[in-house]
Amino acid sequence: MFMEARLLDERREGVAKGEANANIATAKRMLDKGCYSPEVIAELTNLSLADVEKLKKEV
Repeated sequence: MFMEARLLDERREGVAKGEANANIATAKRMLDKGCYSPEVIAELTNLSLADVEKLKKEV
């Protein structure tokens, strides 16, 4: 039972990391387009405004 719970937790963590990576990639594409404000990008990608601002400096 413990092993199954551990595997389920690891799977959930992997899914969460995958979603976060997808949101970051989406935010970067939106920043590249230049027609979205950081506030809108944060709202649509569920990233914090601070995270979007950091990405903006990278792009």
